[in-house]
Amino acid sequence: MRRILDNLDEYAKKLSRFLASPTAIYRDGHRSVINEGTHRKRREICKPVFFPDHCAHWAVMLIVGESFTKSLYRYSCASVKGRGTHFAKRAVERAVKDLKGTKYCLQIDIKSFYASIDKEILIRLLGRKFKDSRIVSIFAKIIRAYSGDGLPIGFYTSATLANYYLSRPDRYIKESLKVRHMVRYMDDMVMYDGNKRRLHAVREKYERFIGQTRRLRLKGNWQVYKMPYLRGKPPAGYKERRRATDFVGFRFYRYKTIIRKSIFLRLLRTVRRLQKGKYTKKNARAYISYNGYLKHTDSVGVRRRYITGKIKISRIKETARYEKRRIEPRGQSAAVA
Repeated sequence: MRRILDNLDEYAKKLSRFLASPTAIYRDGHRSVINEGTHRKRREICKPVFFPDHCAHWAVMLIVGESFTKSLYRYSCASVKGRGTHFAKRAVERAVKDLKGTKYCLQIDIKSFYASIDKEILIRLLGRKFKDSRIVSIFAKIIRAYSGDGLPIGFYTSATLANYYLSRPDRYIKESLKVRHMVRYMDDMVMYDGNKRRLHAVREKYERFIGQTRRLRLKGNWQVYKMPYLRGKPPAGYKERRRATDFVGFRFYRYKTIIRKSIFLRLLRTVRRLQKGKYTKKNARAYISYNGYLKHTDSVGVRRRYITGKIKISRIKETARYEKRRIEPRGQSAAVA
């Protein structure tokens, strides 16, 4: 990689010839397995060769990436510029203020989404979108280069193509099924309505639609439940059957947003290690990451009970700064200045 970065003009010309060549061969990537997220979900990552493959992926998305974004549903989030976790969070918070229209919530998730994407259907969809056959040909080579099922997690193009694969099903939900409130974060979706039977019908029709047009299936853990209306705890003897929406790492009530329980427990473990004086780079990084959740949720009580006056924030920041200076390439700070 260093050789390429030191000779950008030469490799830019090579990349241009590679993209223009009708006989260019795109390669499969190097695979590894990681445990992702709070539930340590096992995922296979496919990392493409940096040059020319990864550079070609980046170059083609630089040209046509915006056209994909324009065709997406407004609240289609994840791997879209400006539409990350907090964009999805704000969208749900706005939705649940509609008391009558969000009495019930439907949560669905597509089974093995990336691996279930049909390559040939996706290539046909791209052929309808782009009139330039060269662009379609490049995408087809990238898609077919992966020897596994569906799209690989790790290719720069995969997330955008996966979002585009669900763009028509999104329009089906909004335009044909007339769902008023819907937010999608890649393959995780929440929909709200004032009628429980209507949401069950929406789930059945949507599952049939994506099965027929996209060859996808929903996970069996879909849920329809009643949203909470009461502020605070229910009175003694009252059995509360409503619950908050658990989505994108947060739990959404009508009047507050809090951190998902599994993330909160991991935060507490980190704080307890810091309270014992273990100001390591791992704990410092973890706390700074979890602090982002605290800043964007109603967590004043959590700070007061577990953090304020009990751990040294200045020491955490200094540990993180020291680690950043240590791994920064020599001369980078001066160049930035």
